[in-house]
Amino acid sequence: MNVVRDVLDKEIVDQQGHKIGRADGVILEVEKGKQPTISAIELGFVTQCYRLHPRLGRMVERWERPWITGEPKYRIPWDKVVPTGNNVTADVDPESCPALAWERWLRRHIVEKIPGA
Repeated sequence: MNVVRDVLDKEIVDQQGHKIGRADGVILEVEKGKQPTISAIELGFVTQCYRLHPRLGRMVERWERPWITGEPKYRIPWDKVVPTGNNVTADVDPESCPALAWERWLRRHIVEKIPGA
């Protein structure tokens, strides 16, 4: 399997087909004398920023910390992930998923205050 082609930047959907984000990073476990193995995929804007430049990732992580409760990055264990063509299916609950913390914060603090929203 080509992980970069088949997983990275693909849309992640739960078992019911709800979109929960994109695979922004791949976490590898490296043990001396063994081949690296994939342990998880990571979601989150902070992970995207780290891909561009580590300094940008650290800056965004510090900026996001006071606004978001919970972890700015979310990892889905590899054993709960199935690459399925254009998407990646993950066995997770989208409502309790910390990857959507930013969306929930925006909905609660901004969108709900817009008249007619």
